[in-house]
Amino acid sequence: MTLTKNEIKFVKSLQIKKYRDNHQRFVVEGEKLISELLSQSTYKIDTLFHTADYSLTSQHSGINHVEISSKDLERISSLKSPNKVLATVKIKARNAVDMHADALILLLDNVKDPGNLGTIIRTAEWFGVTHIVASEQSVDVYNPKTIQSSMGAFYHVNFSYANLNILIPTLKEKEYVIAGASLTGSSIYEAKLAKKTALIMGSESHGISDQILKLVDQELLIPKIGQSESLNVGIATGIFLAEYYRQFTSPQTLS
Repeated sequence: MTLTKNEIKFVKSLQIKKYRDNHQRFVVEGEKLISELLSQSTYKIDTLFHTADYSLTSQHSGINHVEISSKDLERISSLKSPNKVLATVKIKARNAVDMHADALILLLDNVKDPGNLGTIIRTAEWFGVTHIVASEQSVDVYNPKTIQSSMGAFYHVNFSYANLNILIPTLKEKEYVIAGASLTGSSIYEAKLAKKTALIMGSESHGISDQILKLVDQELLIPKIGQSESLNVGIATGIFLAEYYRQFTSPQTLS
């Protein structure tokens, strides 16, 4: 089947947030991400576009799918090297944050880079974080670069957006300790962390905003040994989460 100009225009438009919001659809590309998409139930596929050398299993043959040429796949793809299959997917309703769980909640203050956001989601899901809340000014979770860099982890994380100035006091009422990454904080390796922690990671260039930092109970720092000026926010998130779970998870569970 040859795609029409309108079909190509529609799929390509989903690379832009405004149109993702308007149509309540986003794009997933590549065999690995599509394989994981087909194996989960949270997100529903709208249309699956694939080349002749991609085959659906009988289990998924009922999905709305369209065989297209490699040339058409290139036209609708955001990747430099398109990989056999692309799906338009329905954006799901956002779930409320579970503030009753005795676990860490990750808060993101103005994270702007889609690749960094994807890395954060992938890292957080690795450590078992189920709730991530980003400030309303943060990058869109359905940005194609975020989807790609999360490597499918976003399927398994409850991701939402909120005004952190409003959310944080509510978290405090629910007995969460608000911890934040800060260059003036105490070493993460010497800090005693609370089981009910809301960990705030700030923007790539400015860290946690001054207004949000005033709400932080516990400022934390990753000690620097080398000469680099700063850490990538995705890597820093992984270090903080590793230390949190070291304090609260048995070695047998981590192995």
